[in-house]
Amino acid sequence: MAPVSRTRNASKPTVCQPIRKNVMVELNLMHNKACMLCGHKEISEKLYGLLYQLDDVIIHHYCILLSSRSLQNGADNEGIYGFLLKDIRAELSRASKQNCFYCKKKGASISCCRGKCRKVFHLPCGMKNGSIHQYFQSFKSFCQKHCVTQTVNLSALKKSTAQCAICKDAVVPSPIPTSIWAPCCKGDAWFHRECVKDLALNTGYYFKCPLCNDVEKFKSRMLTLGIYIPSRDPSWETVPNAFAELSERQRKCNIETCLCPHNEEYQLPSGPWEILLCNSCGSNGTHRLCSFLEAEQEWCCAVCKRVTDKDAAKKKIKLESLDNCSGSSSMSEGQVSTHDGEVS
Repeated sequence: MAPVSRTRNASKPTVCQPIRKNVMVELNLMHNKACMLCGHKEISEKLYGLLYQLDDVIIHHYCILLSSRSLQNGADNEGIYGFLLKDIRAELSRASKQNCFYCKKKGASISCCRGKCRKVFHLPCGMKNGSIHQYFQSFKSFCQKHCVTQTVNLSALKKSTAQCAICKDAVVPSPIPTSIWAPCCKGDAWFHRECVKDLALNTGYYFKCPLCNDVEKFKSRMLTLGIYIPSRDPSWETVPNAFAELSERQRKCNIETCLCPHNEEYQLPSGPWEILLCNSCGSNGTHRLCSFLEAEQEWCCAVCKRVTDKDAAKKKIKLESLDNCSGSSSMSEGQVSTHDGEVS
């Protein structure tokens, strides 16, 4: 089975538009359609994955990905991320004959892979009852009784409470399903599981330990503990013009008594109401008239001027000190020379 991290753009039709044949489309809540494996309409990438439709088949990404007998025989751009229509229908047919261990309804497609455990369940039912799922290699699933446990250093278990390194709220420092410990760090490197899930979805390729920035060890452990890490750009790079404000320079008169009759942000391309930025920090500004600046004259704000004046004063003191030392040294040498001359 191919890695879960592969991504592909899916078309997003509106509610009124018809679903195109042989094309994977991403559905939203307005379509009001349910996954044919788990029966849920909820759409959550953190829980069940996004909801897709391919012809007459509607499926959550994780529901088909984690199904015990699902086959990914296609390329990434075929079917639903490589799951072909005929193979999805075959898995739906198989699941329709199995009852969920928890809700007792048909359609269970996920089996616990530990030993002789015979639990079969829907993905939402399993998650509500503490199941863990690994989103790599063979995509194993474990019921709560047989889920993967963490190996935690004894030094990290001393405190009764700890602080989540992501949200800063209290977290139980114990290897329980809701808490995760980072093996790449020492001591109180504890996180809420939900916080780590959010971190992975938001960072994508740049997923790493928030404390020590370790990538390999942290990522490997998180995958084992059931964290889905998508291979894609981080969320802040996919939002159009996410950093546009960083390239915008402030244009506002910061003089304590602005003389402009309009307001401190009013400006013209030239003349008395042209706003100049500080030639040192580029943050503070002034109207030419407010600082009585002549044409082509540059301006330095009061904050930067104080810093510049202090640096200049320190430099002057240092130079004077060096000059005094140099003068004293020359005088001493002259005295010695004269003394030597007298001796001679």
